[in-house]
Amino acid sequence: MGARFLYGDSEPFPDGFDFLSALRSFVRASSRVLALAYEADELERSLGERAQEHLHALEALQAFFNGLGDVIAERAARSGAPQVVGPYASQLLDQIDALSAKARAARAKDLDADQVEVAARIRARRSELRAALAEYLVSEPLPVDSWALSLGLGGTAPQGQVVRSHPGDLTTSFSLDVSRDASWGRPRKIGDFAPGLALQVGFKKAFLRSSLHPDVVVLDEMMIAALELGPDSMEIHLRRKLDAPRDSFVITLDPEGDELVAKITRFDERSGGGSDAPYASQGDEIARIAELAEALRAECAPLVARKQRLLSAQLDGHDVFERNLVHVLLLRVSERLASVATEVARHSPNPHELSLKLEREDGRREELYLRKSDLVQMVADLPPEAIQLYQRLSFLPLPQTRAHPQSVAPPMSHVDIEVMVEPPRSSSAPPPIPKPSSPPPPPKRKW
Repeated sequence: MGARFLYGDSEPFPDGFDFLSALRSFVRASSRVLALAYEADELERSLGERAQEHLHALEALQAFFNGLGDVIAERAARSGAPQVVGPYASQLLDQIDALSAKARAARAKDLDADQVEVAARIRARRSELRAALAEYLVSEPLPVDSWALSLGLGGTAPQGQVVRSHPGDLTTSFSLDVSRDASWGRPRKIGDFAPGLALQVGFKKAFLRSSLHPDVVVLDEMMIAALELGPDSMEIHLRRKLDAPRDSFVITLDPEGDELVAKITRFDERSGGGSDAPYASQGDEIARIAELAEALRAECAPLVARKQRLLSAQLDGHDVFERNLVHVLLLRVSERLASVATEVARHSPNPHELSLKLEREDGRREELYLRKSDLVQMVADLPPEAIQLYQRLSFLPLPQTRAHPQSVAPPMSHVDIEVMVEPPRSSSAPPPIPKPSSPPPPPKRKW
């Protein structure tokens, strides 16, 4: 039977996994991600504030230089000798215009420098955020509804990718560490999975006759050059040697309605790779190809866990990073953990801890616990709106409330929560902040 998890009060724990480690991992990673997201958002807001400061500075400079020009024009008009004073007044006004333009240019240069510096900091925060979330998704085994796998085994080094579908409309894709896998880090033959597999690949002419006969090929020694596996589909590329320039056969298996359809494409290796029309397998051969697919799927199942690098994460079909859905993703993970956290807290004897027990076959029980204060410390530096993510995870202290009857609002019977999807955002640069238009230079005065 092996070891099994129990609640802290020794009642059976139905979820059957190390929830405390999963909770600690989530809180640690998500608090880091939220802190970086908050810093990036604050930096983006600061760009807008600096643009407004720039506009106010330009307005103040314009008012100052306009005032100087008005004073000079007034003094020249009241001098009693405009023909004598006018040329000097014009020179002064030209100098004021030049100085005004220089001041405006200096302000614009300062704003540009600020924007470049802040934009670099925003990119750095967004990059750290992506890396922190990717590290969590690579290391944390979120529940998987289904997976699809792609392997390339014909090059100098085996390569692979996996697409995993999770509860909550989350889809992630990862590169795989194929070379270190005991099963797929070495060349594999069809005979390793389906010994003695012989399939009809088409028809051929009988020797010295025009009649056609079934062309049956034994595939035992065929090497697997590439493989794609879905929940109910398969495409496998076979070569006589892995270093051969082209495939010999491609076998596909796909569902059509309630049935499976299998097709085999044969390539003419002697004529430069031209292919025959795909041959549709019949009867028992479809069943044998389906058995091959199941054997390959079972052999690939451990490889799916060898996640190496996050390639993409999508929520409801939208890219998590481009659409700024990181917080929504964390919220859905938190909701998945919340119901388990509530039960673990209810069964934990110590109110300051979340605890489980690990019961072993020999009758020994090992207590596992997680201090709530340790989790609180992880989120202590987050802004209050970010801490709301953890309200249902049963480790935050209960808020101290005071009754004020005169200010208590009537309870709401219904609350609608709407998730807004932002427009796509570049992963390499923050959204540009438009510069405010500068006021026009003062017009030349005529005497």
